[in-house]
Amino acid sequence: MLLAKTDGTALQEHIRNCLTVCKELSKAIPELSKVSNLGDFGKLLTIAVLFHDFGKIHPEFQKILRKEKNKWSNQRHEVYSVCYSNKLDLDPKNLELIQKVILAHHKSFNELKKRHKNTEELEFEKALMDDECRYHPEDIYENLRRISKKDITAILEFISHKLINNGINIPMKRIVYQQIQHPVEQYAKKPCSYNISSIEYLQNLLLLGAMKMCDHYGSAKIKSLPLLQKRHFSFLKDIRSPYKHQKNCWDTDENVLLIAPTGSGKTESAIGWVYRQTESSSGRVFYILPYTASINAMHKRLCRCMERQENAEKARFIGLQHGNLQHYLYSLLNHQAEGLEIIYEKLNLYNKLIYPLQIVTPFQILKHFFGVKGFEIGIVNLAGAKLIFDEIHAYDTVTFAQIVVMLNFLVKRMKCRIFIMTATLPTFMIEELRRTLGNTTKIKAQGKVLKSMRRHIINVYDGDVSQAINELSPLFEGKRVIIVCNTVKKAQECYRLIRERYSELKCCLLHGRFTGSDRMNKEKDVFDETTRFLIGTQAIEVSLDIDYDFMITEGAPLDALLQRFGRVNRNVEKEPCNIFVCSVSSGVNNIIYSKETSAKTLEVLKRVHLLDESMIQDMLDEVYPCWTDKELKEFQDTKILFEASLSNLQPYQEHKENEEDFYKMFTNIKVLPARFYNEYESRYTEGDIIGADSLMVGLHQSTYRWLRKNEWISIERFAYLKDDKAVTESVLVAKCKYNSEIGLNTDEYEEIENINGIL
Repeated sequence: MLLAKTDGTALQEHIRNCLTVCKELSKAIPELSKVSNLGDFGKLLTIAVLFHDFGKIHPEFQKILRKEKNKWSNQRHEVYSVCYSNKLDLDPKNLELIQKVILAHHKSFNELKKRHKNTEELEFEKALMDDECRYHPEDIYENLRRISKKDITAILEFISHKLINNGINIPMKRIVYQQIQHPVEQYAKKPCSYNISSIEYLQNLLLLGAMKMCDHYGSAKIKSLPLLQKRHFSFLKDIRSPYKHQKNCWDTDENVLLIAPTGSGKTESAIGWVYRQTESSSGRVFYILPYTASINAMHKRLCRCMERQENAEKARFIGLQHGNLQHYLYSLLNHQAEGLEIIYEKLNLYNKLIYPLQIVTPFQILKHFFGVKGFEIGIVNLAGAKLIFDEIHAYDTVTFAQIVVMLNFLVKRMKCRIFIMTATLPTFMIEELRRTLGNTTKIKAQGKVLKSMRRHIINVYDGDVSQAINELSPLFEGKRVIIVCNTVKKAQECYRLIRERYSELKCCLLHGRFTGSDRMNKEKDVFDETTRFLIGTQAIEVSLDIDYDFMITEGAPLDALLQRFGRVNRNVEKEPCNIFVCSVSSGVNNIIYSKETSAKTLEVLKRVHLLDESMIQDMLDEVYPCWTDKELKEFQDTKILFEASLSNLQPYQEHKENEEDFYKMFTNIKVLPARFYNEYESRYTEGDIIGADSLMVGLHQSTYRWLRKNEWISIERFAYLKDDKAVTESVLVAKCKYNSEIGLNTDEYEEIENINGIL
């Protein structure tokens, strides 16, 4: 039996598994033919799948799979697969496309070129060999002659049968080995650069990505790609009196830009719009949010609504992607005895983008346009996709510029449909998005809806947040209170103040310096109705579906403040609630936010008492009439650089420099609080890598550098036995006090105690 994998999977079985994925792909992403302008996309992909592993019949490669002594010498089986695809009597252009895809489905052309020996090098090496061993393992023509005719015939018969079953009738030619050009010299060594605007660009990129997807999913023995069904949208019928802006969204076939206040059903508007689009064309759906906390919350919410599934870990149609995904799954599944195995299985499925609706950060989409490994598969998933951008105002100028460039490509080249919704976007940014999207329906909540949503009484408090807590505490009686700070340090200080005063009441502190496991518990407490005080940083601002009664917040730009306000009296079920905005903030606040913008915001808020949602757009446009000179330059420069980067994104190539640029965008560094060192080592050495990682805390680079300068960061090493071999690992340890209530306290030193030591 010819093998395809070291686990004993037969070659024919693997090809059958890949063909199953190929058929599923045509249903899950039906726009691939239209986007690639290849009417026979499915046919070409089927042929590529059938031939992609043909080269594995080589007897020396079979020895590798059987773990026997061999003379394979690190060759590439794809090279031989391409050679045998020469038997196809195809149009030369289509044959070339298929052969390139087969050749590059594991290694880039750059990698193949590096390992390839030309004729002169081969002859020189053969001359140095013993006479009786004159066979050189990298002599392709000699190798082709040595492959068993019986094996070749068996695989060709299998392929011919599958071609006929798939309605493909292609005659087979006789191969003359000496007339075959080496595939690496034929394709990889030639200049291979496509204009990003050309038809050939997407044809090569998408067919390669689809081939990789079939191979990866086939290897994982994935039998189906789930599709959203009509029943997943039935929850929309539970909305008895939808707003007019919701109905308008549900009846629109174009891209949508929805401007509506928090609590006015924007999520339902977007999901109803998706339903409308899927009636005419299925495809992947991406729901894009800025923060992990809001993604986790939205995942649970959509699982309840769309899948009628209270246990999010059992979701079969809704996935998610963000940097702390494994911690989220760990918190969901760790209560099960077989938790780790299920976590890795779920993590694998989420990372493979199996699910038809994915909730993601924008960076999980942007990374494909930086050429991060596997980008071709990511772009295949975007063909004809529906993308929902929630809270698009939350991004800085650089990220917004990158999103604009990406949207232009997605709409014009990938035939994507876009739904953007926000409550707090200045007019000049709205117009930028409309220019980018082209045919777009702008939908606004009706004036009477806006006027009816009088939720907040605005008070500008002349002092800082600590003073406000002390002075305003009599107003807390019987209320659920949110206190929002701009820094972790200030949030920790306010939490201690509240805890001292209200020790008998449930209080929750939420910020970015908790371990992964504690963070998940905190996010649960945020939604707990018995929580009386919620103190936190900007993580509270966006998309958390919570409803408190009173707020004290540090000053910030207007759009950020409006988002914070949206966590109070969210559903307009109470009398207008008090919001106190502090006019005095710590000096570090000017580093986080523009001093000028924050000052403008306070001036606007001083003129407001009872906040009417119909006032918000005018308030935003007063604070943000247009880009500042600095912002405009940053926006334009970023667009130019990202457009240039995108034009260099080529199929069949590596993009390591672009990939490095992508990862430079993230400023968090993971450290281990000193108190967890021994627990981290124990979990890691026992194979619970996710559990060990859940003990880590993220620090901004500036905080990390400060701790490093003061020698509060150390690199600790430990060793353990793995497969009877000693393995050494290292971890960055922060010598700062930590507890599950406060998080990492970078002002208090704590040494590592009782180190287990190195083997």
